[in-house]
Amino acid sequence: MRTFVAVAEEEHLTRAAERLHASQPAVSAQIKALEEELGASLFLRGPRGMRLTETGRALMEQARKTLGAAEELLSQARGLRDEVFGEARLGLNNEPHRLRIPEFFTAMQRMFPRVEMQLLQSNSPNILGKIKSGELDAGFVYENILDAGGEVEAVALERVPMAVIGPTSWRERLQGADWRALSELPWVWFPYRCPFELLLSSELDRRGLTIQKVMISDSDATLKSLSAAGHGLTLIRMDDALDAEAAGEVCVWGGGAPELGLSFMYRRERRADRVIQALIKAACEVWDVRGRATSRREGREDTAP
Repeated sequence: MRTFVAVAEEEHLTRAAERLHASQPAVSAQIKALEEELGASLFLRGPRGMRLTETGRALMEQARKTLGAAEELLSQARGLRDEVFGEARLGLNNEPHRLRIPEFFTAMQRMFPRVEMQLLQSNSPNILGKIKSGELDAGFVYENILDAGGEVEAVALERVPMAVIGPTSWRERLQGADWRALSELPWVWFPYRCPFELLLSSELDRRGLTIQKVMISDSDATLKSLSAAGHGLTLIRMDDALDAEAAGEVCVWGGGAPELGLSFMYRRERRADRVIQALIKAACEVWDVRGRATSRREGREDTAP
């Protein structure tokens, strides 16, 4: 088709061959083959060159359109070659605004618009289990629940300050209280292997303290509500605790509490997956993780691609 258009425009085999970077016999053979395939003569041959026949002129416009469509297809294919396609199932272990999901989604739409995202609200142990089983592609998880095994890698995002809270009526009781005094009060506790449970159990164990658990819940909102209602102390994120205190719902113990590491996790075997790399890139941009993202494997430190 390109040879046909070139010969028609140049009206000369030699000039068309030079334009196409081909030999004159090759150009002549292609024109002959095209005429045989179409069953029609396309050119009038003469001593001064080649001119289109009526049939050739009738086909010329369509030939140009066909070549234009082919070029457009190739151009689009080249553009798509570097795009990332796919579906990303993402687990959220906290409220979307705490995890900067609006900013994360905006970054993904800007850099990887052909990645379709699905979000699942859950807790860290459940999200980690679903990442390992392949039900989720990645997720936000508190890293202290990782165990040895090497199945998962984690890009460290931030250290999250935690806070012990209690009902507002306990404000005076909590002023100046130490860990021993806190252990003598009732607690709204957490499920086994929950990041909050692991964190507080470690603090209490190293001090040789035990506590009274009046209720167990895996919901941050329920923990806060039960504590506010006077059922006991509990542990929540510091930002959530300060918001609740400002609203007059709870009081915050001033003795301080340890931090939790928030990480973006995915299966180690998928670290080269283009969708996973896209998610990591967006997370690093939103959370301002500079350079090569620091990554923590289960059991040891490493670097993410």
